Amino acid sequence: MRWLILGCYAVAAVALLAAGLGACPEEKTKVNVTLVVILATEEGNVIDKRLTEFAKEVQEKYPSFKSFKIKTMMKKSLAPDEKATFKLVDEVTAQVIVKHGADKNNKVSLSVTAPEQGEIVYRTVCGKYLPIVTRYQTQADERLMLAIEVKPCKE
Repeated sequence: MRWLILGCYAVAAVALLAAGLGACPEEKTKVNVTLVVILATEEGNVIDKRLTEFAKEVQEKYPSFKSFKIKTMMKKSLAPDEKATFKLVDEVTAQVIVKHGADKNNKVSLSVTAPEQGEIVYRTVCGKYLPIVTRYQTQADERLMLAIEVKPCKE
């Protein structure tokens, strides 16, 4: 009789997990996505103070970029599997999908499709920006770059 009761509990636990009720609630909560639109040029030497670290990182791989400015900064709160379209410049857009919220390692999985780029799927730590240098040149001959951050994070 004892084995029968334990077996019933095991079946119930498996059923709950299969139904998604046993999933970590953090992975199902909304994630705040911040997307920063950055324009860079090979002329001048003007770097927005807020982009100092970003510029250093980009210049390691692309030393010809000398000036960096923030065009816009947008925030959206997205549930897992929700897609958001962000308007960037010159009528081009980027799409972001949250694959899952913060997991036990405090990482969030995102899918980003930027102009003239394929889909990028990556896991990131909360509170850190991922820099993306796109191939898109604006009508003003500036290179479009993105920086993406996710929050909230587990303490």
